[in-house]
Amino acid sequence: MGIASQKRSHHPASLFDGSEIAETLVKSRSCEAEAGRKRAAATRTTATGDETRPRSARPRGRLGEQLSKDMAPKKNTKYIMRDIKSGFAKASGTSSSNQDAHRDVVAGQEQEDVQTEVPVRVQEVENEEEIHVHDPIAGQGEEDFIEEWNSDHIKPDPGLRIPIDNFHPNIRDEVRLAYVAKGPTRPVGHVYPRDHFQWSFCEAWYTKHTWLEYSVGKDAAYCFYCFLFRQEPVDEKFGHTTFTKDGFTTWKNAYKAFPLHVGGPNSIHNQSRTAYEDYKNQRSSVKHKVTTYTKESLVKYETRLETSLGIVSYLALQGEPFRGHDESSLSLNKGNFLEMLDWYKQRKEEVRIAFDELCPQTSQMTSPTIQKELAKTCAEGVSKAIKQEMGDGLFSVLIDESRDISIKEQMAVVVRYVHKGGVIERFLCIKHVTETTAEALKKALSEVFGKHGLLIANLRGQGYDGASNMRGEFNGVQKLVRDENPYAFYMHCFAHWLQLVVVAVSRCCSSFEDFFKYMSLIVNSTSASCKRKDLLLDKHRRILLVKLESGDIFSGRGKKSGNIIG
Repeated sequence: MGIASQKRSHHPASLFDGSEIAETLVKSRSCEAEAGRKRAAATRTTATGDETRPRSARPRGRLGEQLSKDMAPKKNTKYIMRDIKSGFAKASGTSSSNQDAHRDVVAGQEQEDVQTEVPVRVQEVENEEEIHVHDPIAGQGEEDFIEEWNSDHIKPDPGLRIPIDNFHPNIRDEVRLAYVAKGPTRPVGHVYPRDHFQWSFCEAWYTKHTWLEYSVGKDAAYCFYCFLFRQEPVDEKFGHTTFTKDGFTTWKNAYKAFPLHVGGPNSIHNQSRTAYEDYKNQRSSVKHKVTTYTKESLVKYETRLETSLGIVSYLALQGEPFRGHDESSLSLNKGNFLEMLDWYKQRKEEVRIAFDELCPQTSQMTSPTIQKELAKTCAEGVSKAIKQEMGDGLFSVLIDESRDISIKEQMAVVVRYVHKGGVIERFLCIKHVTETTAEALKKALSEVFGKHGLLIANLRGQGYDGASNMRGEFNGVQKLVRDENPYAFYMHCFAHWLQLVVVAVSRCCSSFEDFFKYMSLIVNSTSASCKRKDLLLDKHRRILLVKLESGDIFSGRGKKSGNIIG
């Protein structure tokens, strides 16, 4: 290589440009060729020119031999640089030997004058890194997807929702169906906070924009259609996740941002809206059009559905189990659901024909999965009826948590409200909680309110037990609720209050303490032995007969009790 390029060989390759290096190499090779011609003409020798040179002028030693080779003109060679930039490594310690590896010496035809050609091909590379196309499905392993979903995954608050892409592709349609059935979250009557420009969210936007929904937790606006059916663009642009992940909060620019988000007829938002409308109208889908049913088949299907739903409603109302230990056709007891269905088919010919004659195996409406879905539908119908009865009026809430037989902490929620001049108390739902801290219970309560469409602004009373995490003055649930709604006054639960009174009285009075002690001893003693229990009941029966004969007591119903004496 030339002198100029040798001086730069110890510098990092990132400091040089490919065109400058190529230009330097061309100049150095031209100078060497010209010097070679002059020496050849002066000495009139062969290609090397060392034979006729005076001995005193010849260089001596290994250094001299090297200088002779460098000073000698190069003949019958052509230098071709394939790629200048590829000859330099990214590290700063790249030596000139690595650069020479990219230079090929090609033998050519003999010429009188040495021709040096250095065609340079410089690749335009903006970034040294490789460019990868992002694939959300390929980049995310199977273990990262949510394989099974439940009702806890359906978050009413748009700012707390799990993205649709986080679910497994096989269950995404089920998640979308749950959100479509629920509809967009639009709290009404909420006190919307103002930003530092004194702007806030406006409820009038709901009427103009059917896709709009509001997050109370993040004080941001979201697009319901794009959350469900938006396809991520290949060329990701700034702000494309505003209405799906980040949330829109610049209220003063809402009149510009909302139309820009909707865009033209072929925009991503309008494509999502079309997909949403098609998803709601399942009868217009290709799947429904391919599978055609006759009118008679639809009538039989409705008969099977109404019969199964009626049995599920009855068993749920009576609190009876559905399944049996052995549900095979040869079993003597197939469980309450199937036994009641067989009993009904024997007395209703229409039902027997619908279930037994020309009934598809995949549409019998008797599987355990169908039973659970029907029971869930009944529960949702009851909750909807309670919400309609409550309306938009004020209400109070009673909450207590306990561990069930499956060793799960459950939070029971009861609402109290006024309807037609009377106080109504309804059991709303049971919420599974993983922690019993005040923050976790407050979050669970907010999720219950959001799921059933209740506003915390309409809450006027809250009743809990005396635990510190519930009634804490500074960090309890009642304090966290009052921070958000100062009119939700806390009252200690009267049932827990009565229990505390009984315990306190029994401790201060010896007769009460002895009474409860003897009662527990009698119960434990008689319940442990069938013989002792029968003797106690027989003794009690004889005492009642003696009192009836003496006229001390009378048989019949009491004035305020439905129990029969005697």
